Amino acid sequence: MTSRNIPPLLEPYLAIQPSQSQSQILLTGILGANTNWLLLRYLYTLLKSKSSQTQRPQPQPQGQRRLGLRIPVAAEPELELRATPTTPAQNGDNEEGDESVGVLLVSFLRDFAFWKESAGRLGLDLEGLGRRGKLGFVDGLCCGGGGSGSGSGSDGEGAGGGGLPVRRPPVPSVGGAVGGGAVPGRGPPPAARPAPATAGGSSSSQGPAGGGEKWKRSLPSLAVADVSKTLHSALDELCQKNKKVVLVIDQLDFLLAATSDGIGSVSSALKDLLLDLREKSHATILTLSADDPLIASQATTLEKDHASFVLSLAHEAEMIVSLRLLDTGIAKDVSGVVRITRGGDCCGERQIEEKEYLYHVGGDGGVRVFERGQ
Repeated sequence: MTSRNIPPLLEPYLAIQPSQSQSQILLTGILGANTNWLLLRYLYTLLKSKSSQTQRPQPQPQGQRRLGLRIPVAAEPELELRATPTTPAQNGDNEEGDESVGVLLVSFLRDFAFWKESAGRLGLDLEGLGRRGKLGFVDGLCCGGGGSGSGSGSDGEGAGGGGLPVRRPPVPSVGGAVGGGAVPGRGPPPAARPAPATAGGSSSSQGPAGGGEKWKRSLPSLAVADVSKTLHSALDELCQKNKKVVLVIDQLDFLLAATSDGIGSVSSALKDLLLDLREKSHATILTLSADDPLIASQATTLEKDHASFVLSLAHEAEMIVSLRLLDTGIAKDVSGVVRITRGGDCCGERQIEEKEYLYHVGGDGGVRVFERGQ
């Protein structure tokens, strides 16, 4: 299972070492060579022990059977005394070692259904991990869709300033309209009926997206202040349940592109936000776009902001894993090139060996990483 889910050549780079406190790992991709499969392998490495622990068979009590003969446990107390203290200790060690790391996944371009389906192919149950307090998810795609859970906003302004407008289906035309396209007069709208009070005394769900699933959240708007408040709240909740929390943010550059003001204030605010979040998390994994028009050209204000943002994060990263297409064109058995390099902040105890491999993503989601010439 490990050979299929985690390519052996990438195993040394996917593990988060205890010495990597407040470190930052940067994953970059381009059009045609995205970082989805690589980020899923990081999630699998961080969460695989938690998901497999629930499937681990419980040890059978000793002394029940010996060579096909039934022997009461009381008849051999030395076996009972030997089995009693070791089993709880082993279970305690597993809980402390395997379940001491939580993951906060923040996604700006892909919803939870995508990550759930993709991680399920690797054997990860994200729903179960979220209910157990080992995973938190912040949906940056459905902005303003689950802040209160009631969905009572009547117009796009309910999403808060700085967010994207909420699209609503067109109102069907009423038959028999008066000439000129005028809508016939209507009476005053009916008064809103209060929802019937439940046994707990609450009339509507005032929680994160997903009803009672508090580990799922959505951004009230794309304003940096609202993003900061939501991420700090989700991170604090995970830190209370786990000794270490790894922050994973997918496509943070989308937030920069959607809210950039052209003078660099949004880029500076996002950098300050990342510094604050890194102080609370054990490690941070970021995915960004690094296409040539966004990095090399810098013809527009957005391209200049994007290039400055990506380059500054690269200088603060401990390791950079970049994906690109083949320089010679498209090949049937090669999807692209993965390159591992040291970042500008590679001053820790971890020694990063720079490498460049080829990779191929199969139709079933499996990934093969190999060296040139193999």
